[in-house]
Amino acid sequence: MRYFYPQEQQELFTDRERELAELEYRRDQLHQGRQEHTSLFGLRRIGKTLLLKELVRRTLLKYEQAPETEAEEERETSSEIIPVYMDFSHICSSPETFAAGYVGWICYWYLTRGQASPVPYLDITSLTGEVMLSGNRQVAGPVRRLAEALRTARPDRPSILRLAFEFPEELAALAGCKFMLIFDEFQEIETLSNFQDSQNVIALFRATMQTQSNNLYILAGSAITAMTDLIADHRSPLFVHFSQMPITPFAPPDTTALATKLLGEEPPADVTQTIHRLTGGHPFYVTALCERLRQLVETTAQPLDADTVQRAFIIEALSSAGRIYSFCRYVYDLSLQKARGYGSLKATLQVLSAEEGLTSSQVARALRVTPGSARDYLKWLQDVDLVVERDRAYFFQDPVMRYWIAHAGRGIEVSLTATAEDLADLVAGLGQYF
Repeated sequence: MRYFYPQEQQELFTDRERELAELEYRRDQLHQGRQEHTSLFGLRRIGKTLLLKELVRRTLLKYEQAPETEAEEERETSSEIIPVYMDFSHICSSPETFAAGYVGWICYWYLTRGQASPVPYLDITSLTGEVMLSGNRQVAGPVRRLAEALRTARPDRPSILRLAFEFPEELAALAGCKFMLIFDEFQEIETLSNFQDSQNVIALFRATMQTQSNNLYILAGSAITAMTDLIADHRSPLFVHFSQMPITPFAPPDTTALATKLLGEEPPADVTQTIHRLTGGHPFYVTALCERLRQLVETTAQPLDADTVQRAFIIEALSSAGRIYSFCRYVYDLSLQKARGYGSLKATLQVLSAEEGLTSSQVARALRVTPGSARDYLKWLQDVDLVVERDRAYFFQDPVMRYWIAHAGRGIEVSLTATAEDLADLVAGLGQYF
């Protein structure tokens, strides 16, 4: 699995047993012809991809193990379920690239089960060569037809997309297997709608999916609003076709479990409580904070206590070399690039970072704009998942992002070598945000 899910990632995988049990149940129901297609939602870096990779690992292991009894053998070989993982953010640059990548990833998982480099499978020319070398007749015909369609001067985009979407069902019928198709960052498929003749790609996907009985689809995305619009909006072709599974931050015991792995020992209770309070149980923040904390303890002889946790958090969040700083900067820039009114949105975020829970009228007064303009700004920030509305008041989706905008967003940065005295005022101010 080194090409897909390295050992160090496997060792850091923590909890998510409830979500895994649900997904494995839906996978196993495919044997009985029951398809409960599923969509996963969650903030960026909340652990969706790691959860999906663990599901792939366990599925491959399930079918690698030799059954111990004849009854088990009959059940296990009735129809192997092959996991297929692909990241749509890598293949949705054009309909032609998408079709080749979509079919290529299915061929990769079918032929190698993830035990080889995927690179030769992601270009239609090299894919054709790999298929010929494999000698597998089941994949040869569909891949050849797709290659021929892509070689034309003006490819028929609806036809090549249909060939791609139909491929897993055709292959499953020929090979006597079933597929669990996992599409990460699925919302990127909407990029294809910008191309002539592929505006109805979601409807085409739905129409093809409805005719299939050998495939389970699991969709995931970190753009929560975009994914919700695709799955839960009654105007979407995918409405009512997918159940929804939110991926939430860790509970305190799971934060403790991950922190113990990262620190090499179970820390004192006040340390884990402080880690959870500052990160909200977000696995990425827990990881970055614990790695910074361990570095401070081991290189500067600071004690492993709650005060050191707070200093480590401030350095991670407000030093330009910190991973939390870099992540917040990335999300901030990416989100505002996708939204309209860049300057106005920055000002709106600054107002909310100073005081959350404001109504749109209160935001309008703070910005000195009309209530209608304030509502527009807040709606645009909701669309890119920076802000959420609760009871007509507005809050940040992510409290760490609020803290970063309130400080780094205003140009406040600290040094990696900042001392306890340097950080004293910032430590004292943490309670305002967490």
